[in-house]
Amino acid sequence: AMSGKDFDVHFLEMMIPHHEGAVVMAKDALQKAEHQEIKTLANQIIKAQEEEIKKMQDWKTAWSK
Repeated sequence: AMSGKDFDVHFLEMMIPHHEGAVVMAKDALQKAEHQEIKTLANQIIKAQEEEIKKMQDWKTAWSK
């Protein structure tokens, strides 16, 4: 039933923890994976997701005012 600004902020509130979970899983993969391909992918996920988390946190702060 939400739309507009309320929807946008709610979307970010749900996506930030989702991305944080991906970072946790990727860090776990760095410690436990056997194949270098998984470790390479995990590093890529960490980098991309952390950048997106920062962006979404900034938007949420700006749009929640």
